[in-house]
Amino acid sequence: MYSCTFIKYLWKDSDTKRLYRTLEKQISLPFTPVIGQEIGEGDWFSGKIERVVWDNIDNIFTVKVSDITPKEGISAELLLDIAIKQGWNAQDK
Repeated sequence: MYSCTFIKYLWKDSDTKRLYRTLEKQISLPFTPVIGQEIGEGDWFSGKIERVVWDNIDNIFTVKVSDITPKEGISAELLLDIAIKQGWNAQDK
């Protein structure tokens, strides 16, 4: 199994100039993650993988996935609440 930390950025507004939160999820996969792939686990869904980095010291993949940006009528706060309910962990910026 391969240990992976998935990272997704949640922006404060649609212009992606102000980061609101960094979301993380740690899971183990039976294969190496690949750019373009999407991973699901129960209610949690990664989004499209954009970057994969292997840390040879800690033996873990860091997997950057597509960001979340608010849209009209859907605030960053609401998106954060939904992401947490889906299984993401919110980190300070």
